[in-house]
Amino acid sequence: MAQNRTVIQDPWPMAALSLSSIPSNINSYERLAVWVCQSLQSSANGEQVNVVSGASSVPIAQVQVAVTADNTDRFVLTAYIPMDRDALNSGTQKTWMAATDISAAAPNSNLLSN
Repeated sequence: MAQNRTVIQDPWPMAALSLSSIPSNINSYERLAVWVCQSLQSSANGEQVNVVSGASSVPIAQVQVAVTADNTDRFVLTAYIPMDRDALNSGTQKTWMAATDISAAAPNSNLLSN
């Protein structure tokens, strides 16, 4: 006997992460952060978000390089990751579990190897 099911589609489909996809030479939180933002930027594929009402939209994820006032080259990481406010306020879930998906696209393959 067939069962009737209601399928709810996530408006932000996810690109699944396999921990084995993280390049093995990433050995610090800093390198992981840069890799994650590069991967988000790649999978978002130009998707933009309006952050300030009345202002131009900006990339949903972006990695830039800047020289700061102390003359140090630095990565500037920006990501506007949608979140589930109910999950954020949950007393039983970790904060990062409130993040919802930006895209279903996988990052460019050049980000998935050393």
